[in-house]
Amino acid sequence: MYDLIDECGEDLKKYGYTLKKLDKFGITIGSLSIEDEMESEEHNMKCGDYFILNAPRLYDFGLDCQVYISDILKERLSHFLKTLKVRKKDRVLIVGLGNPDITADRLGKEVFDGIKIDALSKNNNIFKFCPNIYFSTGIETVDLVEMIVKCMYIDVVIIIDSLSTNEIYRLGTSFQITTTGMTPGSGVVRFNRAIDHESMGVPCLSIGVPFMIFASDLKENSPEDLILAPKDVRSNVEIVASIISNAISEVLS
Repeated sequence: MYDLIDECGEDLKKYGYTLKKLDKFGITIGSLSIEDEMESEEHNMKCGDYFILNAPRLYDFGLDCQVYISDILKERLSHFLKTLKVRKKDRVLIVGLGNPDITADRLGKEVFDGIKIDALSKNNNIFKFCPNIYFSTGIETVDLVEMIVKCMYIDVVIIIDSLSTNEIYRLGTSFQITTTGMTPGSGVVRFNRAIDHESMGVPCLSIGVPFMIFASDLKENSPEDLILAPKDVRSNVEIVASIISNAISEVLS
């Protein structure tokens, strides 16, 4: 199973995938659109738009690089929301997925904490939710999100979660945004119902960054269920969460 679009084992360029190197910080950006069901079945990807930003030297350059990445994510989020016909007054639900008790899996909680809302304002249209995991609540995440979407008359859902990768150099350095939603637990091979347009009835954007890698991807004969994370994962998650929460906050302000 792969979380990042360009780790599917296919040459995506022949399907329209483009990769561009930017002029700062060694960053590359890639994009791919799956436009019909035939393409979706062929690539085993949902119909929608995919964007990925790779910043392999993110932690070498400091704040300037972080702000630069946040601005790029802001632009891409704005573009996707416009494509999905989301208006400024629409009601937005921000969902922080993952297990907040595991550092490598708490990106969603960190972004949740970093986004400020004016809950007391009558005009507030931004809501946020951190559902924890099934083993803590006994309730599937998709059911919890669906209840809120319906009860709160939500117009669009933005989902944030930690992902897994097949390449160690991408841990904490690849940012992926898609218009296809997200399946909680898919990165660790726990397949739930997806949080997407089909299940929620509204557009669902997902933002993910890999912080986990299976040991078996690094070395043959390693335990298949052993998951590894970067040694500086705590500070890395905090930096990435700040980049994402700033981008979301500016887009929705």
